[in-house]
Amino acid sequence: MSQNKPTRRYRVLVIVLCPLLIIYTVWRSLKDGGKRYFWQRFGLGYGNTNTTQPPTLWIHAASVGEVFTVLPLIQRIKQPLLVTTMSPTGALVLKQQQLAHVKHVFLPLDFPGACKRFFKHMNISEGWIVETEIWPWLYSTAYAQSVPLTIINARLSKRTSEQSNGLLASTYASALATVNILARSAQDATGFANLGASASQISVVGDLKYAKPDAESTLSVREPLLARRYVLAASTHDNEEIQLALQWSQQFATVDQDALLVIVPRHPERGAAIVRDLADAGIDAVLRSQTSAIPANSKIYIADTLGELQAWYSQANACFVGGSLITRGGHNMLEPARASCPIVVGHHTFNFNDIVDSLIAAQAIVIAKNAQEVVSFLIEALNNEEAYRPMALRAHERAVRFESIVDTYLEQLQPDI
Repeated sequence: MSQNKPTRRYRVLVIVLCPLLIIYTVWRSLKDGGKRYFWQRFGLGYGNTNTTQPPTLWIHAASVGEVFTVLPLIQRIKQPLLVTTMSPTGALVLKQQQLAHVKHVFLPLDFPGACKRFFKHMNISEGWIVETEIWPWLYSTAYAQSVPLTIINARLSKRTSEQSNGLLASTYASALATVNILARSAQDATGFANLGASASQISVVGDLKYAKPDAESTLSVREPLLARRYVLAASTHDNEEIQLALQWSQQFATVDQDALLVIVPRHPERGAAIVRDLADAGIDAVLRSQTSAIPANSKIYIADTLGELQAWYSQANACFVGGSLITRGGHNMLEPARASCPIVVGHHTFNFNDIVDSLIAAQAIVIAKNAQEVVSFLIEALNNEEAYRPMALRAHERAVRFESIVDTYLEQLQPDI
């Protein structure tokens, strides 16, 4: 194969942005990534890699959401795997799974030299890219090294979909010319075709987020997380916490005074900042990483710890799934659905349209216009637990209906398992 280089426009863009990317990498390394993050983002610091070892299957999952999406697939494959992430949080989630057959490194920045060093040190047989990651230099270098790439659970954000006539249209078309695409929906398949992928490259397989987790123990916990009843705001982002906390404080008189609002931020490292923001608004909150003892008069608990989200879902009276009160596009509503937890979301759920439509059709989710409606739903579910049980069971039934999707992906990908 000859090298299919990125377009000139993209190469110039990378050069222009290079100083900013380096500054960001330094900042992230100092913040939470560490030395390994810094060096590996430049294609260095891999240690003594034995290039004579058998070729390795490589899976790239950018951050926390992508790691959880592909985890059922990773759990089914027992051959040695190389898994890359871009975020330290995604790496930490992967580490918590304690998968002996998985080696983790950070994905290099999309610089030609970093990508070449990555493929030089890693003896990769093929690569699976989870969801939306289109990196022209990475794809080009894989093509030059005869490493076939497949985008799995392929989806496109609204912003990327609109690039079919944008400044990067030719860049996307050039990059996609070298990969196979297993799309999660017909709409996503059309989006990739509009970006320049040919019909022969694209197959509609389904949404891997429906896949059943391998470890059933993640769906329930024997010991209660809290002694008090609670509702959950999960995977929240900046500005959502303050909206919900203010409404919770205003409506708290209508609920059992022992009840709690538990907030699990999408990025746990934001926990201390959330507590400060709430304090500035006159709202007290307790941080789980600092204490598990909650004062009797506390109304809000910030769970800034990793690996507990499914447990929180399984014991909550109801939940809000974040990223949906802001234009983030939402997060996976199937996680609480599997735990039979009543669900409310905001109206920004464009990243999960198919899942939301499926739950709406089953009358298994509520779409709120604002934080006031979200908290009203949570309080109603807390006060009328039995009335919301049928809704939760419908959500669970809808979630398990497509759990065999991982088998469909394995049939398409045919790894040596």
